Amino acid sequence: MPKRHASLIPLTHDHHHALAQARRLRIAAGGDGADLLARATDFFRFFHDETLEHFRAEEEIVFPLGIGDDRAEPLLARVMLEHLQLHALVFSLGEEIAEGKISPELAIPVADALDAHIRFEEGEVFPLLEEIVPQDRLDAIALPPRDRAEPPSS
Repeated sequence: MPKRHASLIPLTHDHHHALAQARRLRIAAGGDGADLLARATDFFRFFHDETLEHFRAEEEIVFPLGIGDDRAEPLLARVMLEHLQLHALVFSLGEEIAEGKISPELAIPVADALDAHIRFEEGEVFPLLEEIVPQDRLDAIALPPRDRAEPPSS
């Protein structure tokens, strides 16, 4: 795997944590259901506490760097739509959390959507931006790493 530009590493770290959250939710959704409400609640909090800030950084700082490039614009349109789709899915998850009953039929697609989205960004969008954006513009991105209380676990 090619080395990620230093300015994008904080976003890649965020992606790692989000993949761990998605995995936990997917595992709980495939189990006996006893742990699903707790895992869904953890996922919901993570989304609101960390992912929304992450989306904002991508949307306001990183993705605009690809505007004007014919290869980047369709990818950026896709990731922006996926951000909206994830908002909608997590909103529905929040409604189920409020009712105290999480359906695996929602939890699994939420986890899968976030997983697929991250893999697309890491595999397609970030490498293209690293290729097309001038080095000095990438160097100017200021995304400080976030402190996290606990490392992701599987």
